[in-house]
Amino acid sequence: MMIPIAKYDEDGRCIQAGLSMRPIKRQVARVKKALTPSEKTQSRIEWTVAGIVMLLGTIVAVEVLAAVAAVMM
Repeated sequence: MMIPIAKYDEDGRCIQAGLSMRPIKRQVARVKKALTPSEKTQSRIEWTVAGIVMLLGTIVAVEVLAAVAAVMM
């Protein structure tokens, strides 16, 4: 919802007409705040991603070692 605004000079003539963006800015700020995860949640996400990366790295390392062992035999 936008609020119509107008500015007038001392003679009463309209010098600027338009719509206020303030209500939209407030609504966007509220939505941003609601969608931003807390620091605790961010930390959990970071540790989860780190754990998955370590697990995948371990699997790749085991596969490489198995391939090297197969070539050596």
